[in-house]
Amino acid sequence: MATVQSDRRNVPRRDDPQLRGRRGQPRAAILLSGSVDAITGRRRVSLLEVSLEGARLDGIDLPPSRKDVVLRCGPVDAFGTIIWATGNRRGIQFDAPISTSELVALQKASVCAEQAGITPDELQAMADWANGLAR
Repeated sequence: MATVQSDRRNVPRRDDPQLRGRRGQPRAAILLSGSVDAITGRRRVSLLEVSLEGARLDGIDLPPSRKDVVLRCGPVDAFGTIIWATGNRRGIQFDAPISTSELVALQKASVCAEQAGITPDELQAMADWANGLAR
């Protein structure tokens, strides 16, 4: 799976002595369904990118910035904080990095779903069932 690159995100920060840009870890492009649990309840999300330390999500009625959440997607249950919000998109910074094996499992699940021709609606239905959102 290719790493997502953006010129804006690669511009070095003044406070970064290693001049790594805005992110310390590269993110892998992923398209999987999952959920976010917050004090306000559980919401469906699409996981768009993930790294060992965070993720980019898309979903409706997600919590705002600075709210604590639990991301549930496949084998991953990661505690974190929403660090930015734009429209229906959110960025989460994990409290503790996920393992490399969890990251690889997410990538494999995304690739397998794409190769199997599973539609986004089918992915969402499977995630809803796994995360207790199915009726």
